[in-house]
Amino acid sequence: MTRPAALALLAAAALGGCAANRPTLVASPLLGKPLELSAPTLDGREVRLGDAQGQVRVVDFWATWCDPCRDELPALDRLGRAHAAEGLRVYGVSVDEDLAQVEAFLAATPLSFTILWDKGGARHTERLDVQRLPTTLVIDRAGLVRFVHQGYEEGSAGLLEREVGRLLAEPAPRPPPAAPP
Repeated sequence: MTRPAALALLAAAALGGCAANRPTLVASPLLGKPLELSAPTLDGREVRLGDAQGQVRVVDFWATWCDPCRDELPALDRLGRAHAAEGLRVYGVSVDEDLAQVEAFLAATPLSFTILWDKGGARHTERLDVQRLPTTLVIDRAGLVRFVHQGYEEGSAGLLEREVGRLLAEPAPRPPPAAPP
């Protein structure tokens, strides 16, 4: 994604995605497909979400300037802590331009889940069809996107909890049989 395209996406998200709390469960082109995503943590360590095979994952695209994003993050933190032992991993992908803003926000609002940084959304927002913030992807144990949410309001935390519970109750995928020697 070009820098102007990324900035245009963020401007559109600021106007449309963060102007009001209008959560939507969307029929995304990602549904049923594996999620390929890697991004650095705030200290620069690259994380590949595909490495968490066998885990249910919630991946939330957010920004510090997005009010619904800031409202959703504590709910995601509670969800992640409540179900970590069952195999849930939560990741937040900040699309902020300025890493210092992200760090300052997290100093004031500590979160227990992994925060990744996609500067300005340049690596992933267009490819993953992130049109509004927050956009939350729910991935099953096999690594397939099962649910996509755009926006957030307080009542939508219950829906996310039910979806995660359903995916955690599904059996883990079996590894392919080993090839004969």
